[in-house]
Amino acid sequence: MTTTIDTEAVEVFPDTEQTLRLDSAGKLIASASRWSLAAALIPVPYVDMAALAGVQTKLVMDLSELYGEKASKEVVSGAISVLLGTLVPVGAAHATVGATVKFFPGIGTIIGSVSMAAFGAAATYAVGKVFVRHFENGGTMANLGEAKLQAELKKEFVKAASGK
Repeated sequence: MTTTIDTEAVEVFPDTEQTLRLDSAGKLIASASRWSLAAALIPVPYVDMAALAGVQTKLVMDLSELYGEKASKEVVSGAISVLLGTLVPVGAAHATVGATVKFFPGIGTIIGSVSMAAFGAAATYAVGKVFVRHFENGGTMANLGEAKLQAELKKEFVKAASGK
């Protein structure tokens, strides 16, 4: 039995490519969020924050590649820094406190790791969602509207941090 594929039938489902892309993006975000949790377990103060920044940079670079964008590490790192600066009043203080209390052996390390894990996973998830939305709407690395993205990041972070 021979099966033929009608190429015109593909046109009926134009969202198939988008669905596959969104699925891939979701997997990238989920993986990066797990790596953010792992970064929080680094017991050395502030090294955990550097590892978190590396995870988020890699996530955005992977998403950029998925959407056919060329992005340098420097541009991505700068964009993430600007965006995460938005979270200072919302939750980045938890990350700083989490990293700082790791200076106290034992309970400080535990409290710091839990605080960093919660912040890191939520922030990474939010960064991923914001960049996917930006790219899906035709945005590029060259036309990042930081003010708009910052507002979206705050909203996604609060949603992720609250578990909604």
